[in-house]
Amino acid sequence: MDIGKKLFNKFLKSYIDEQYEEKILLQAQENIEVKRQIKLLRQEKIRVVFVCHRAQVWDALKSVCEACIADEQFDVTIVTIPNKKQLPKLGLNHEEYASEGAEEFFSGYPCQVVQGYDYEKREWLDLRNLQPDYLFFQTPYDVCRPPQYKSDVVSLYTKLCYVHYGMPFMDGYIAEESFPRNFLKHTYFHFAEFQEMQKFYVDRVAENSVHKHERVVLTGYPKLDGVEKYIGCESKSWHFQGADRRFRIMWTPRWSTGENNCTFFEFKDKLLDYIENKKEIEFLFRPHPQAFAEFVEKKEMTEAEVESYKQRYESMENAFMDPQREYLPSFYSSDVLITDESSIIPEYFLTGKPVIFTYKETHLNEFARRIAKGFYWVKDWQEMEEVLVKLEKGQDDLKEKREQLIQEAFYMPKEGSGFEIKECLKKDFNKEG
Repeated sequence: MDIGKKLFNKFLKSYIDEQYEEKILLQAQENIEVKRQIKLLRQEKIRVVFVCHRAQVWDALKSVCEACIADEQFDVTIVTIPNKKQLPKLGLNHEEYASEGAEEFFSGYPCQVVQGYDYEKREWLDLRNLQPDYLFFQTPYDVCRPPQYKSDVVSLYTKLCYVHYGMPFMDGYIAEESFPRNFLKHTYFHFAEFQEMQKFYVDRVAENSVHKHERVVLTGYPKLDGVEKYIGCESKSWHFQGADRRFRIMWTPRWSTGENNCTFFEFKDKLLDYIENKKEIEFLFRPHPQAFAEFVEKKEMTEAEVESYKQRYESMENAFMDPQREYLPSFYSSDVLITDESSIIPEYFLTGKPVIFTYKETHLNEFARRIAKGFYWVKDWQEMEEVLVKLEKGQDDLKEKREQLIQEAFYMPKEGSGFEIKECLKKDFNKEG
């Protein structure tokens, strides 16, 4: 058989498989709709399930869950599960799962909380037994879940919904990895953070899904609900407060060098050298939870070098590592953020405070490029020092530009994004026909 015929047969098989899968999904969608209409006639509650493995990203869904709990038409369940971690030589090609603390974090939450995995028996809860009408995962990575929890299986009996766990900020192949096509294909509702992302999701859904693009809904980002409560707050992360308060600098570098957009190694020593001689400054370093493990794994640092670097913070009077799980109090009580490409930038941008953006290659999406007009772009130490000196003196030339961009770029509904999403589910469930 010649190469051309082999390629044609491969294409034909792929096409047939896709057509078959689409037929199965459409049939499943019809079955889900029949069940919805029966429940509507019986005036049963709307069952929403949140499958959660990581406390650190719960803020992306918290206000959605709270809005549903507050509405008497909803019945809410949180299912806590472990997560698959990369193992040496195996990567993610295994079925070993480890808890990230979800069981403890959600204990006592004001709704039904069930454990999705029996660690002794190594058995998973059958999600079908919860009879969910709508189901949310925290992340879109099917590869980190067992076969029965993958999107292609779950979407056969419930409407899979998704809110991204971090503010979408990057484009290109990073966006490809962050929004896997095999997951989006099975998503019934995708809730968009702002207009640029709504267009991105619509294009992506149109390429891959049997679901209609009308189910990409602009709701804003639930993580931003209630951020106004942090204005004027203090954080335990800062050691000098009240009359002893100093000029506060936060640093949140990227955790991986794989995309050539991490500037940790370019500034890690220069920043501490600078801060050490500036007693009027307090410096707070907030590393990504995976950062040092990643650097050691990639042989960019040794374990000894990591410990030595951490020890330097221990020995300094005015530089610290942020130990708090919650970062918004630290954000709102800081004076400036130094960062590279990160999904937390939009959250900091809303504080109205200056952002010093360190860069090499950039992979910014349309929204990021828009608000980046309000960043101080810095490529080397000389530029960094010049900006820091000006900001410490109160010379913030981009303040008005940031205020303008906050008004123009962010979509923040009056009732909150969590409420908007809840109302969207309610409208879909209660529709006629």
